[in-house]
Amino acid sequence: MKILAFETTDAVASVAVRLDDGTVYETVIDNSRRHAESVLPAAEALLNAHGLQTADMDAFAADVGPGSFTGVRIGVCMANALGAAHHKPVVAVNALEALAYPYADEAVCTLIDARNGNGYGAVYQNGETVKAPCACVIDEFTADLPACCRMVGTGTQNAQLPSAKHIAQIAAQRSGEKEIAPMYLKLSQAERMWNA
Repeated sequence: MKILAFETTDAVASVAVRLDDGTVYETVIDNSRRHAESVLPAAEALLNAHGLQTADMDAFAADVGPGSFTGVRIGVCMANALGAAHHKPVVAVNALEALAYPYADEAVCTLIDARNGNGYGAVYQNGETVKAPCACVIDEFTADLPACCRMVGTGTQNAQLPSAKHIAQIAAQRSGEKEIAPMYLKLSQAERMWNA
């Protein structure tokens, strides 16, 4: 299954293409340009390097969050637009499960920093969800975790970022949809200010 995947939820974005044999190629894009301007050209260059076009894909995938509200929307909109244009399914993968993917045989707590001690967290064990993704106070969320639980993400000392290659690998194990939506676990700052 050929999949083009987008990761745009953080300052560093990435795109990946998964080929039929399971090989995944990834391009990481630094934050020197806006994701909306840089991600699609990077995806096109990656596909061209392997003799492919978006029309050759069997599905498209995106990190649906949590993360930067604008970044999440960019990746979701790109995947949805390509899916609609080519009549192909779109697969949603969340940032927390993407962080946990390399540690599928372990207990892993994934945390994304949301500033001021707040974050987004989830716990996975042997590929299963133990604590579903949620907005949290990081110290409270981690207080009762077992000592053997690996910690990854920007809310931890092991400050890994989600990657498009892991999104592509997870997406290959799922059925797609006609359209995917962002996974917002809390209101944006603008919405909070509006409601105040």
